[in-house]
Amino acid sequence: MIHLSKRNYITNKIVLIGDARVGKTSLVRRFVTNMFDPSYKITLGTTIMKKELEYLTNNVILAIWDIGGQEVFRQIRSKYFFGSKGALAICDASNLESYNNLSSWVESFRKEVGDKPIIFLANKCDLKNLEVTEEHMKKIVETYKNTEFMFTSAKDGTNTEKAFTNLTRLMVEEEDII
Repeated sequence: MIHLSKRNYITNKIVLIGDARVGKTSLVRRFVTNMFDPSYKITLGTTIMKKELEYLTNNVILAIWDIGGQEVFRQIRSKYFFGSKGALAICDASNLESYNNLSSWVESFRKEVGDKPIIFLANKCDLKNLEVTEEHMKKIVETYKNTEFMFTSAKDGTNTEKAFTNLTRLMVEEEDII
């Protein structure tokens, strides 16, 4: 008996949200190119990258929107959220204020798209003197349904691939598209 494997190509728009300088661009670069660039470059508005990954027996194409975190973009930010299937909500693990601002980002995101899946990331976990703890992260995922958390490092690659893969899993489960 011959089994032909059917491959679906599913495109999902995701957004990276969080304050400026938390490492959103570095995380997406690490995921897409497996490279890290220590020089900081401000994201003006949004940058879009694409990556294909395998989930179960399907190819999932992620359209990754890296949203500028500067306050000046607050007015137009919600326009970038439209059509998103999920988000990575990112704070800098060495900066408690960036963690405290995540709720504002999530409220804005969910106001536009509903209760879509979110993975909360405490990025830069490779640094010393971390201010964001596991207890902080547990508290925020208890506040919002359809969420998970993890600590990441774009610099050394810790949990970078896993963050995008877990978000893909949550989106596929929610949409029940496979």
